[in-house]
Amino acid sequence: MPVSIRLANTDRSLRRSRAWSKLATSWLLPALTVWVLVGCSSLPSAPQTRTPAPPVPGPPISPTETALIRPSSTPSALPSETPSLTPVPIEVDLGLSAISYRIPLTIRHVTGGMVVLNFELSEPAAGTVYVRPIGSGDPRQEVDFSAPETRHQIIFEELPPGSRYRATVALEVGGQELQQPNFLGRAWGPVSFVVPQPEDPLRFGVVGDASFGDPATRALIEQMAGADLDFVLHAGDVVDETELGVNPYDSYSRKFYDTFEPLLRQLPVYTVPGNHDYDLDIRLEDVPFYFRAFPAFPDPEQPGQGTAERNQFYAFESRDIQFVMLDSQVLFGVPGREEEQSWLEERLADTRFKTTIPVMHVAPFSSSSVHPTDSLPVRQAWVPLFEPAHVPLVFSGHFHQYERLTVNGITYIVSGGGSSTLYAPGPMLPQSQAFRRQTHFVLCEVNEDTLVLTAVGLGGEVIDGAVLQLK
Repeated sequence: MPVSIRLANTDRSLRRSRAWSKLATSWLLPALTVWVLVGCSSLPSAPQTRTPAPPVPGPPISPTETALIRPSSTPSALPSETPSLTPVPIEVDLGLSAISYRIPLTIRHVTGGMVVLNFELSEPAAGTVYVRPIGSGDPRQEVDFSAPETRHQIIFEELPPGSRYRATVALEVGGQELQQPNFLGRAWGPVSFVVPQPEDPLRFGVVGDASFGDPATRALIEQMAGADLDFVLHAGDVVDETELGVNPYDSYSRKFYDTFEPLLRQLPVYTVPGNHDYDLDIRLEDVPFYFRAFPAFPDPEQPGQGTAERNQFYAFESRDIQFVMLDSQVLFGVPGREEEQSWLEERLADTRFKTTIPVMHVAPFSSSSVHPTDSLPVRQAWVPLFEPAHVPLVFSGHFHQYERLTVNGITYIVSGGGSSTLYAPGPMLPQSQAFRRQTHFVLCEVNEDTLVLTAVGLGGEVIDGAVLQLK
């Protein structure tokens, strides 16, 4: 996969000079008014304390062609003729461009002072991505991008932790004022994210099989967006298309990006491919669209990972926990089984992390009445690797319900209730601790060596909970 790398530097190009000239003539005259009205407005700063988790019932459980661009660390500044004027947050008031997002600006990954941003435009264009801290006087950073690429993965590094940042895309088209790409004919706007500090508690959500974009999923995502999460794990079947010939960009726009927008504009959503993500009716040029929507990204703890041709399986670190994101479809005929098996063994043997949590689509254990034998290949191939590695917890989906099982000291969570399409229980496995046929997500809070797990139904009802030791 060819990758175009550009490094921003302090020597601005002629195009950058023209951009600042446009910025000055377009905004400096009304700047005082804008500054009074919106210049000091911002999203709230990241909360200093976490919202407590809902009460936990029950006893504890024992144990492509992507433009990759990096910025310089040199902060931007307003033109020298107005050094005393506070920079206007340009993302507040950008007009809409005729150029649209095919894949809107999203936060691909956040870790250790670094953020990876991803987007795709409907046609080649030049522009700039701005990142600035919210609620502080620290300078902003910026990175230029240009044609002929339409797909862009942009990395900002050396971001001080503990702050919330706002990122926006501004296009320069045909000598016009800076504009933002439109999404479905409207503004997508800026995204915001928090660069965590190592000592911060970790709080993340899990959802699966939210693939139809139905009203129940939309309501659940709104609920998750208000849960003060650091990131979300998506257990697969991101988009389920039912009609051949539908443009996959349209399907993803409606069923994923529009539905998940409240989450996507404030945190990363880490996905694994499900069986329906490989369906023939959700492909582009005979390749699952999933791999275009979720390209590989770099992580300092996983050297070389960002250069993978496809983001089929990968890992990332957060607060000394390694999350191993698996493609369970290799156990059902998709190429890559031997490579993934070898890679998984290496990840489980890595002693740099406090613990490892695998995430996959097809659950190793389930009491579902619908295709329950699908669990057998996963159970036979990967469970024998999890147990000697002392994995404490495994997340999965595929079966459209909530279930918690305990098998040989490992807690298995089936979280496939991301929509209103739900499965009834079949014969209950003896290892099953809880089963609910209910639309839900799972809230996880990590403090030192303990993980508090709470399953939350649509509307806020606590449907299950457990406390797990991570060591």
